[in-house]
Amino acid sequence: MGGTFTHAVAIDNATLEVAHHAVTPTTHHHANGVAQGIVDVFSKLLEKLPEAKVVFLAHSTTQATNALLEGDVVKVGILGLGSSLDLKAKADMEVGDIELAPGKYLHSQLAYVSDKAVEGALEKLKADGCGAIAAAQPMSVDDSRGEVEVMEKAAAMGLPACGSHEMSGLYGLQKRTRTAVLNASILPRMIDTAVMTEKGLRQAQVDAPLMVMRSDGGVMGLDEVRKRPVLTLLSGPAAGIAAALVYLRASDAIFLEVGGTSTDCCLIKDGRAAIQSATLGGHPTFLKTLDSRTLGVAGGSMLRVGGKIEVGPRSAHLAGCHYAAFTESEWFEGAQLVAEKPLVDDPEYWVFHKGEEKVCVTTTCAANFLNFVPEGGYSQGKRASLERAFAMVGEKTGLTPEELARRMLESAADKVIPTLKQLIADYKVGDRAIKLIGGGGGAAAVVPYVAKKLNLPHEIAPRAEVISAIGAALAMVKETLEKNIVNPSQTDLSALRGEAEQAVIRMGADPDTVDVQIEVDAQRNLVRATATGSVAFVAQDLLQQTVTEEERVKALKEAAPREQSLTLKGQTDTLYLYESQRSEKYFLNLFTRTKQTVWVTDGRGGVKLQVPGGKLVASPGENWHRSLEKVLQQHTDYGDAGALLPAVHVVAGRKLVDLTSLQTAEQVLGFAQQELHQMHLADHSVFFLIHPRN
Repeated sequence: MGGTFTHAVAIDNATLEVAHHAVTPTTHHHANGVAQGIVDVFSKLLEKLPEAKVVFLAHSTTQATNALLEGDVVKVGILGLGSSLDLKAKADMEVGDIELAPGKYLHSQLAYVSDKAVEGALEKLKADGCGAIAAAQPMSVDDSRGEVEVMEKAAAMGLPACGSHEMSGLYGLQKRTRTAVLNASILPRMIDTAVMTEKGLRQAQVDAPLMVMRSDGGVMGLDEVRKRPVLTLLSGPAAGIAAALVYLRASDAIFLEVGGTSTDCCLIKDGRAAIQSATLGGHPTFLKTLDSRTLGVAGGSMLRVGGKIEVGPRSAHLAGCHYAAFTESEWFEGAQLVAEKPLVDDPEYWVFHKGEEKVCVTTTCAANFLNFVPEGGYSQGKRASLERAFAMVGEKTGLTPEELARRMLESAADKVIPTLKQLIADYKVGDRAIKLIGGGGGAAAVVPYVAKKLNLPHEIAPRAEVISAIGAALAMVKETLEKNIVNPSQTDLSALRGEAEQAVIRMGADPDTVDVQIEVDAQRNLVRATATGSVAFVAQDLLQQTVTEEERVKALKEAAPREQSLTLKGQTDTLYLYESQRSEKYFLNLFTRTKQTVWVTDGRGGVKLQVPGGKLVASPGENWHRSLEKVLQQHTDYGDAGALLPAVHVVAGRKLVDLTSLQTAEQVLGFAQQELHQMHLADHSVFFLIHPRN
């Protein structure tokens, strides 16, 4: 659900193919709000699929983000519990006003009281115009009873409420309170939308579970949305990333979602999207979002007037112009090409005028002209129209049509490439095989030329124009739990792992599909458990899809074109392990060295993991625990800082277990035991993939 249109796709759960696509304007001004558009577009799909049974529903929404950007939030009352002598706690809870956008503020008011004065404080906050409550108390992550009591009393007064302990399990009262205030500010609107959406779908006689996209790329149930709508903030690019991970099976890639005005870029490493802590209004929060970087260039970027050929940032959509590529060639007869400012503060752009209609050349037009848009692609244009338009603009700029189009794409690429290089550097994936994946209606306008400039393989996603809707439908149920624990024991890790696993199962994940990743940050005394799982609706296990060995190697070579040899080193029920080598020059190209990489692929050759410089150790399944102990002993370094364990992945059955962030042998062996204890491995091989030291 976007700001202008609400798109929906119906996906066949047996084949994962798109059965139908529907679109309707987003219903901002309807009595039922944007929820009505969701019901409308869903009804359109049902009309096209009268015999279909709906087994799963999910939607991605920009509503929470738009509410903040537009200042459409309620005043938040902060009910702080604490001692009058604890001035530090009181200061941490005093959030004040947060500037959400120029001239738009989130207002908050603090009532700092003891637990005996809660009801009176809530009544005053309500009388002062607060529409929601954020409960805060020091150390509530260890004992949340005080905050829960505040929330219950607020609800009894008709005030939606949340507690800081619901936002994060980490210490840090100031960040927890700020995140809770952001959450509370959108509670009334998001609760209403959730209720109306669910009601409308139930009236359509659909009782399938309904999920909503989170900002970290997962989905969560409506009950969670009612409690923590803040988790949907900044989730705009998340659905596209979900499609890249599940629909396209990306492992190491940069996903570029290209619209008409802007391009969102996000890196995928080891099959997981890059995540960061969000900052809103200049204030850090505990909200986890995709590390998505937005650029002001896309498929609709217009050609600027001037000596240097440049495109953007103004787009044809916002300037009220049609694309030359999609205009009939006869239209250009008698059309006037002029330099004009689409908006008052804009620079000048080249625009064709004919009567009331306006047309311009865009990056999409340039990509069409130079044959970067595939035959039959969503954004394929009319050749005759392009030739007329580029000939006319070429005369104005003193360039041949081909050179003009090339320089337009060069300008677009120059705006994108520095960000892609920065992502590669930030996440240290320069020695990996990286693919560019394009989504969104404007993908072909940007991605192929950028990939050519960077000498990287690329792919335009099937049905790129509705990739976000596809991603929402296929996204994994997800939950991340964090706690501050000094020297966590195996019991601590097991408990947190179990909490995360049960959380996604409660939201509808099939227990057999749940994977949990544990991360230990010894410097910050932080433990994080991230659980993901699929809702039990896919009729076939995609991991079981296999091709011939020749086809699998071909797919892997396409993903890693620099590799000069590929050798199968082992396999499990569903995963395959390869070793590759390539020669590369170093030190002023005077010397040559051989680089080795270990790859893990699925049955179709899709890369699940790549480890440059990695080592592979195989073990009989019945002895895997003893073999892992031996691997740890042989590859542990000892120094002034103590024992430094190797970073290890375990490959067994369908599982690829990440042990790379664990700090002690007890943690590694204990977590591996938890992940593999239900698997029957006696007659199978288990593989340990050892990462090189950085």
